[in-house]
Amino acid sequence: MDETTVGQDPRTVAKSLEGTVPWLVPSGLAAEALAVLDRPLLSWIQDPEYNEFDSADFYAEHREAGDKLSKLERRIAKLPVRQSWRMERVWSPDEESSEAYDAAYEKAAVTIGDRRLHPRDLDAYATIAYEVAGLRQDDEGGFDDEDDHEDGVPGELDAALEWARAGVCVLQQSLPWPFTDVLLYGELDNRPAHRILFAYADLLRRRDPKAAAVWFTALVYLNPNDNLGARFIAPGGPQYPGF
Repeated sequence: MDETTVGQDPRTVAKSLEGTVPWLVPSGLAAEALAVLDRPLLSWIQDPEYNEFDSADFYAEHREAGDKLSKLERRIAKLPVRQSWRMERVWSPDEESSEAYDAAYEKAAVTIGDRRLHPRDLDAYATIAYEVAGLRQDDEGGFDDEDDHEDGVPGELDAALEWARAGVCVLQQSLPWPFTDVLLYGELDNRPAHRILFAYADLLRRRDPKAAAVWFTALVYLNPNDNLGARFIAPGGPQYPGF
């Protein structure tokens, strides 16, 4: 419990935080990243009326299609109408980026740990985290099941978690906390936020599945369409494996 909840009923606080992305205290590599962060990523609601997201309507369409909702999805379907946010995106340079963009990225890049990256590039943190862990990302930014070793990961899990944690800490500077609205994956610029959150949850579950469970749950609340498959790992989801 932090200073914003002192004196409040613990059950009321817990209910208000249900499904929200947990807050990480910056330490280690995350503190280093924030020390060189020139500003948070921009985040906004373009049009409050146009950007309303109705969970009940969303899941009603699934019911009409014959889908059976899981316990988790039924809880989210009861939520009030929420606002849909968009985020600024910093792209990692690739073969399609221009020379001007590559030069601008390099100019803004800083050294964090032993890597050089733009401090607001969430995809860079996720990519480095998986690379350090010795795991491959699939095209949607999640993990490759073929790399899911029962005895851990082929790389350095602690170091990988440090990188993922740093990216999450950068992200959490950009959104109000607790964040109870939606950040839909359908908006292309929102996808790095989902990828870094999923990377942290995925790596954490290899160390502490129970601690990771709340992160997978938060990802479904954040984006009920759940493009990365967090609902299949989250408690109460359609294929909850149990911990």
